[in-house]
Amino acid sequence: MRNIILISSLLIAVASFSQKKKGFELPESKLKMRKSGPLLGVEKGKYFNINLGAEIQVKQLKLVKPQTHAASFLLEYNFKQQTMGSQLGYWFKVGRLNLTYGARASWTTDFNNRHRFGISPCIGYKFAQAHFQLGAHIRTKDDPFVNVNNFYASLRWVFIQNRDFYK
Repeated sequence: MRNIILISSLLIAVASFSQKKKGFELPESKLKMRKSGPLLGVEKGKYFNINLGAEIQVKQLKLVKPQTHAASFLLEYNFKQQTMGSQLGYWFKVGRLNLTYGARASWTTDFNNRHRFGISPCIGYKFAQAHFQLGAHIRTKDDPFVNVNNFYASLRWVFIQNRDFYK
């Protein structure tokens, strides 16, 4: 019983001393990890698109609130509507289990000399290498060319092939 009282009083003393001490911070890590690889995904809105591309991610290696930034290039194709497009995207995340925020710039064609350009803000959640995103395309107006997604949900998987550590 005496040992339990001694250990608990020691733990309480250490805890109160550490709370009292001001200005204690973990040292900032300068180490970063760069990951890259091919990307495979699907996008579902009014129409179903298949995405192929590549993504590069840069992540800070630190304990508290690591930041992740990523850039991607996608080619998308819709077999049923016969449309093809490309997207250039960026997203970032602060923390380990937080949401991702990003945007995409896109170009779509239906092979009949009609093109649509647009931007797309998106919000998502990333777990391991799977990335689920919701977004809305804001596109240029072209009345006869309407077979594109205005709102979408996409699920993508990045197959990491390269990992580099640097300062």
